[in-house]
Amino acid sequence: MAEELLVTAGAGQTRQVVVGSFARFGAATPVMIAGPCSVESERQIHETADAVAAAGAHVLRGGAFKPRTSPYAFQGLGAEGLRYLRSAGRAAGLPVVTEVLDAQDVALVAEHADMLQIGARSMQNFALLRAAGRSGRPVLLKRAAGATVEEWIHAAEYILAEGNDQVVLCERGIRSFEPCTRATLDLAGAAAARQRTSLPVIADPSHATGRRDLVAPMARAAIGAGLDGVIVEVHPDPDRSVSDAAQTISTEDFARLMLSLHLPPRSSDLVHLRDAVDSLDEAIFGLIAQRMALSSHIGDLKRRHGMPVHQPAREEDILRRLAGRGQDHLTPAAVTAIWTAILAASRARQGHAARESR
Repeated sequence: MAEELLVTAGAGQTRQVVVGSFARFGAATPVMIAGPCSVESERQIHETADAVAAAGAHVLRGGAFKPRTSPYAFQGLGAEGLRYLRSAGRAAGLPVVTEVLDAQDVALVAEHADMLQIGARSMQNFALLRAAGRSGRPVLLKRAAGATVEEWIHAAEYILAEGNDQVVLCERGIRSFEPCTRATLDLAGAAAARQRTSLPVIADPSHATGRRDLVAPMARAAIGAGLDGVIVEVHPDPDRSVSDAAQTISTEDFARLMLSLHLPPRSSDLVHLRDAVDSLDEAIFGLIAQRMALSSHIGDLKRRHGMPVHQPAREEDILRRLAGRGQDHLTPAAVTAIWTAILAASRARQGHAARESR
């Protein structure tokens, strides 16, 4: 069965998962994800984001919807927390990852986050996995505390089966007999998953150990084992964290951890950024080629029904709809210019198809 899985195709040659400008899972440089367990306030997440960005983190994490063992524990700020997280990430220049708990919330979370996290408790929530696969966002899939590597791999398959191959596996500790740590960080299992699949694999030493004094050594061990990065919980004042305080490190300790890993500075990694741009250009080219193929069929249908190729009202509707989605990095004017050129090429393709079919 394993040989038939999408997730095992190309095993041994790790695919790259790109999130934002600096996070390239599966590349030579390990990806560092850092931030608080929970988004507690606008000030807290902005302060944390600025600190971890300055230390060299690649992705900002923070929980807006929190699954807690006790129903009376802090459950997160919800949609408000998502807005704070996105704002903090943009201000610090970092993409953001946050957990989604329910398939019904995938669209909302995907609107604010650059990457969706499926937590350990949700690893076998198959409806959620499928919805995340259809979200159009990269997915960070954590291993459940009682899951085998095989079960973890099959959970990832649910996401890939929806056409989304941008999946990163996260080892966050398995349940064992040892009580001195919150869980047992299974680096051997994580390394095996990396060999068995084509997916990048990272580790979560915060949840695995449950102890802030063990986070840094286990993070270094994960990188030493050849994993593709780590995700750690960081807070400006760990003792006052409303959740997971015992395993959360300070912003100062995170900066020391980053120095100990001797990672290349993000800002000077021009080759890394150009590779990411090249990958995106290839994907964009492929999508435009698909659009042109559809335009050929549309041109043929228009000829059969005696319809004109140029339909200004339809093009105006497209431009109005897409320009209305303009944002900081893609202004309405830029959207209009790009899609005006695409529509012109599409119109030319339709005209060519109509002439050929006569």
